[in-house]
Amino acid sequence: MKNFFKDLKKHHNSGIAIMMVTSAVAILSVLLADFTFETKLNKIRVENSVDAYQAKLNAEAGVRFALAKLKIYKEAWNLLENNTGVAGNISPQDAEQVVVQPFIYPIPLGDSANVIQKNALKEFEENNLLVGGLAVSMSALTGFINPNTLRFFKPPVQTQQEQDQDFDRDRFDRDDEDEESAPTKTPYEFMEKTFIETMKRALEEKIEQDEEFAALYSNVNVELLVKEVKYYVSERGSYDEPENADIEKLYVEKEITPKHAPMTSIDEMYQLAGWDDNLVNLIKDRLSIHQVSVINVNEITSNQLRVLFPEITLYQIEEFFKYRDGDPELETEPNEFKSADDFKKVITGQLAIVESSDYDKRIKEFKDAKIYLGVAGKVFKVVSEGSFVNSKYQITAFIDLPIKPEAPKPPKKNNNGQRPQTDRQKDDQFSQQGQDESLQDDRQQQRQDDKDKNEKTKIILLDPRIVELRFQ
Repeated sequence: MKNFFKDLKKHHNSGIAIMMVTSAVAILSVLLADFTFETKLNKIRVENSVDAYQAKLNAEAGVRFALAKLKIYKEAWNLLENNTGVAGNISPQDAEQVVVQPFIYPIPLGDSANVIQKNALKEFEENNLLVGGLAVSMSALTGFINPNTLRFFKPPVQTQQEQDQDFDRDRFDRDDEDEESAPTKTPYEFMEKTFIETMKRALEEKIEQDEEFAALYSNVNVELLVKEVKYYVSERGSYDEPENADIEKLYVEKEITPKHAPMTSIDEMYQLAGWDDNLVNLIKDRLSIHQVSVINVNEITSNQLRVLFPEITLYQIEEFFKYRDGDPELETEPNEFKSADDFKKVITGQLAIVESSDYDKRIKEFKDAKIYLGVAGKVFKVVSEGSFVNSKYQITAFIDLPIKPEAPKPPKKNNNGQRPQTDRQKDDQFSQQGQDESLQDDRQQQRQDDKDKNEKTKIILLDPRIVELRFQ
């Protein structure tokens, strides 16, 4: 009996030990599973982070690749501007078409590729440092109405001597202009007028097409809307036009702080107190906050054509695009403009939209606002998308090639090396030296002025620079 209880106690202790070991194994198994899960999860996070970083590096490489292509484009542009003989055979548009060609890596190769092509591609892939995928697309911007050009500056306080010098300079400049021509607007006044005309035309077209829109926006004050943009981008305290009080009241009521600085993105138009989303969406595609100084006549739209020539009719617009893009019904081939002069010949000659003198006057207004006609662009939108494994990263860059500023023209001098004289000085000279000598000087000066006007304005580009970046 005594031995029986000893054996029972012995087996009982063994059972407890087995239960303890089993419990410990179970607990350790749960801890191991949890630890393994956390470890794998962290590993995936790290790998995804590395993949995302590599995709970002690939996208940045695409932007640098676009900058390199635009540097070559700049050299080609300047070469054509400085060598008129070469420009007769090659157009800047040819250089643009080469530059904007999309780039994809890995480079796709069709089944019909021969051995030489396959070996060349294999050697290229072995020698480059790019890991993953890359897609780069480029396009030239066409919208030339820039809200930032409405920025108003108060003129600095001048001394009496500086005021006299400006008066004399303006008087000499007016002598070169046609007496019948209207006073020249300042660049921001001209762009303000162009902005208003474009907005009015867009509203009228939308009102005719949409009854609901017409009921809401038929009485919109377009001039006040554009004045608000001018107030928004101008320095604080510099805008002092009559609408200032009404615009300030609007911002106070809506508790919005105006920026009083140039816009850095066109999306800032949505922050204007007097503009709602429908109005911004109506005009947004026709604006650009970047200085699109060259209007590509081969990419010009009907809206931009109306901005250039407000008197153009719908029939003339239709005929213009039939000439430029071709007419499938008549089976006519498209005609690309090789230069701005070709565009002028069609506008003033073949289509007779405006007279040659009116064309020159209108284009001069744009030139005074630093906007020129051409057959290739200078501001490009670059979309670079890098990829690695399952990660993707996209960079949208706006790249501008600034126009080299022109050197200031020296004061005009007459045959004796002196500045042009005022009427009173000329009267004194007539009495001393005679009228014939003065008239001869005037004729020579007029011939020189005519020569200067006939000279083509050279547009020299500087190195490309990134003016806006967007990340996705």
